Amino acid sequence: MKSYPKLIEATAWKDYNLLLLFSNGEKKVFDFAPNLSHPFYSVLKDNALFCKVMVTGGEIEWATGQDYCPHTLYDKGLDVIE
Repeated sequence: MKSYPKLIEATAWKDYNLLLLFSNGEKKVFDFAPNLSHPFYSVLKDNALFCKVMVTGGEIEWATGQDYCPHTLYDKGLDVIE
């Protein structure tokens, strides 16, 4: 089983991207826009709501009940080069 760093911070960014910080210091950007066509996530098309993303217990979630797997965020996120 692959070991993953813990997600410690998520910030909504332009065009429904998420800027993510993991416990190993890695920063990644994840394009969440493709998920918005799924009925479970469609409420997040409201950008004001999308921007209220929070990290709880190492996972992202919104007050409306949507959440997303942190392992997928890590695997499919693009590395931020500073």
